[in-house]
Amino acid sequence: MSEPEIRLERPCSVPVAQLWDTLVCPQLWWGEAVRLEPTTGGLFHEPWRDGAGQHHTRGEVLEFLPPRCLVLSWRDDDWTFGTEVRFSLAPAGQGSLLKLRHSGWHAAPADRRDQLVEDHRTGWSYHLGNLTACAERGTSEPITGGQE
Repeated sequence: MSEPEIRLERPCSVPVAQLWDTLVCPQLWWGEAVRLEPTTGGLFHEPWRDGAGQHHTRGEVLEFLPPRCLVLSWRDDDWTFGTEVRFSLAPAGQGSLLKLRHSGWHAAPADRRDQLVEDHRTGWSYHLGNLTACAERGTSEPITGGQE
């Protein structure tokens, strides 16, 4: 059995450099409270809320290779395991292609693994849509009405 992972791709009509500039400013496309220190060793923090209350996802920038690759460690505060998120950007025609790979789910508790993967796949699909839309708008105004 292969390791469960999330792989998503999104085309974007802007050049890689413009998409990168948006990616490393998550307040614009993810949520105003999300923080990313865009350097190797920098910290990542996403506070979020659901019906069960307030939660925090935290990580560290493992790779920072502008404008092509950003890799984060990824872990919710209540997890006993960690995962890894890789954003890869490449030219595609007149625009660019964004690829996301979220791996490491083999370490998740077996009874929660499938639901965690599906929940994160849904969340990433939503957030990547915001990211490409924000980059294509070319504005420094945050996406509003976003999911926390």
